[in-house]
Amino acid sequence: MVVFEWCGRDYDDDGVVLCGDFDGGDGGWVCVAGKFAEKNQNFFSFGVLLGCNGNDFVNCGFMWRNVALTGKWLWRFPIEQDSLWHSIIKSKYGIHNNGRDSNIVERESFRCPWKFISQGLPCFLNHIKLFVRNGARIRFWEDVWVGDNSLSSLFPRLYRLSRAKDVVIADVVSVDSNSLSWNLFLSRNLNDREFDEMLSLLDIIQNVLISPSSCDRRLWKCHSSLSFSSKSFFDFLRKDDSVPVFNPARMIWKAIIPLKVKILAWLAAHKRTNTNDWVQRKRPFVCLSPQWCVLCKKEGESVDYIFLHCDISIALWQRLFNLANFSWVRPQHCYSLLEVEFRGFGRSKRAKVLWSSVVLAIFWVIWIERNSRIFRDLAEEMDGMWDRVCLLASLWASVDKSFEGIPLFLIIRN
Repeated sequence: MVVFEWCGRDYDDDGVVLCGDFDGGDGGWVCVAGKFAEKNQNFFSFGVLLGCNGNDFVNCGFMWRNVALTGKWLWRFPIEQDSLWHSIIKSKYGIHNNGRDSNIVERESFRCPWKFISQGLPCFLNHIKLFVRNGARIRFWEDVWVGDNSLSSLFPRLYRLSRAKDVVIADVVSVDSNSLSWNLFLSRNLNDREFDEMLSLLDIIQNVLISPSSCDRRLWKCHSSLSFSSKSFFDFLRKDDSVPVFNPARMIWKAIIPLKVKILAWLAAHKRTNTNDWVQRKRPFVCLSPQWCVLCKKEGESVDYIFLHCDISIALWQRLFNLANFSWVRPQHCYSLLEVEFRGFGRSKRAKVLWSSVVLAIFWVIWIERNSRIFRDLAEEMDGMWDRVCLLASLWASVDKSFEGIPLFLIIRN
């Protein structure tokens, strides 16, 4: 199957619209498959994730790259109003209060790709500057089009008096030969204090140039050219200290272990493994019975419970921390366990490699045992599970360069 995508005319080298009016422009249909072949660096797909080693994964900022790439669609949405994909998104999710962007999707299923894209809209809009031309697509009170704040926040008294709070600039301004006249649709006459605010408001907007023959435009503040590109957005997010960093990423993706184990630990840290609570959330109309943890048969099965709070899991973790001579306080979430760099076996390179291997091996053994009891009705004793943890952790650690020349049986025995 060949998938096609509508592309406008003003694009940079990455296939991103540089700068355009809200009414869009001429364009044509371009094959997405050809884009993947010609510009595969523009799409950070799961295949890229598979080929990225741990150090590159942490340093390049996988999360930031994903957010930067989704910004391209947020930029193109109000520009390509005649495209098919814009019509589909608009009809399904509606239009934001600003009249340009799509609504933020909150309650769709996990299969909705536009949900992830739209949830980045608040961050994206912080880096957008509106350039007034005819004023037909920019709201007078709510949008930020003069200065760094909206007029509704600068002049709340006048905003409350206005009878048309969602009005656009074109509806409140009249263009004469040499001047602009403003009608803010106030509900009553102004008192002295409000009159002073009105003078301040007029002083701010008096230098605005209105061009009835041109369309309003959006400019990108993260680049000197005021043109959007995914790279400029990515560079800004990478340098911004306010962007949160997913701390377990370093431990998970730097470990030399099978990819399926890394993915399991990653999903557990994000609470996305297919335990009963997550399956029930994805299938709310399906009744799952029984809902208890199959390992201990005491409490309802959830990600944090099965890996940390189940009796079987507690026993495995207790053995590990007893082996490291640690007094352990059980964390509440898997995220909290994976984000802390314990020095359980020491500070050497070998100790760090072995510790991460053991921790991730426990996650894997618990998950395998859980599936074995559900699908094959086979249960293993605690000693057997611990022996498997030691075997897997030793096998994975032996691949690391720090254990080069050390026989596997010595790692297992020690």
